[in-house]
Amino acid sequence: MSTHHQFSVLGPLVVQGAHGPVRLGGNRQRILLTLLLLEANRVIGVGRLIEAIWREAPPATVRSQLRICVSGLRRLLSAAGVAAEIETHPSGYLIRVPRVHLDLSHFEDLLSRARAEARSASPERAVVLFQQALQLWHGPVGSGLGSELLETVALKVNEDRLSAIEDRIELELALGRHRQVLGELTRHVAENPFQESLCLQLMLALYRSGRTAEALSVYRDTRRRLARELGLEPSEKLRLMERMILDRRPAGEISPGLAPAPPLPVRAGAPGPQDRIALLEREIADLRDAGGPSGTGVPRAAKGRSG
Repeated sequence: MSTHHQFSVLGPLVVQGAHGPVRLGGNRQRILLTLLLLEANRVIGVGRLIEAIWREAPPATVRSQLRICVSGLRRLLSAAGVAAEIETHPSGYLIRVPRVHLDLSHFEDLLSRARAEARSASPERAVVLFQQALQLWHGPVGSGLGSELLETVALKVNEDRLSAIEDRIELELALGRHRQVLGELTRHVAENPFQESLCLQLMLALYRSGRTAEALSVYRDTRRRLARELGLEPSEKLRLMERMILDRRPAGEISPGLAPAPPLPVRAGAPGPQDRIALLEREIADLRDAGGPSGTGVPRAAKGRSG
């Protein structure tokens, strides 16, 4: 899908000209263009651009060097037949790009449509639109360019991607596709081990797939990681999910958009909480002693932050 865009920032920066990919200059030019595109059609102040490119040690001639960098980029885009214009304003610079030519704008439009479909009770159509939006991505925005300010600006866009993943998987779980998303969820949790909503979704997908001990293992791994590295306790929703699983609540009664529920009643003659915990901890210990079953959903790679 990205081949239809003249500018792609959802991953490594790519510019498509009239005759193919445009060969950009060094990091300065790439940082400048990426930042302009992330704020497309809005003025970016000279000070922010200088900080993004030169960080805390700009040279005495930095404003002159910035003008030279902008001029070089203008010539490059014009020679390549790219439909974009870099404007000079009193306070800074702006790149004017039609929305259809920028993958970030396309991503935002697809997300808006997907969420509208979800609100109008069209989950299957919403899933398709979320998938189309996420297929535009080819890696983190602004990575590898060595610009702290650019990475900070890109953080929101990268978080929008993660939010889209969570929203799409929630819809998939609501449609009963827990087995289909297990592998993908395991990978996302490994890459984002502190994202509790993904951990919750993985717990639910495992539990619905009959893998109770592994679902509880995800919770315990997450709880230990939060305590060890952030000094935090799991969220109320994660604790509630563990409690529902320990209570053997029917999987169909647990929604992917989990909300706090009233205290669960204790059935007469049913094992108490400590009995259930002891039983399930033995199941988890057996799994770990055996090295985990083949194809397990437990994200072992998430025990140390990997992404």
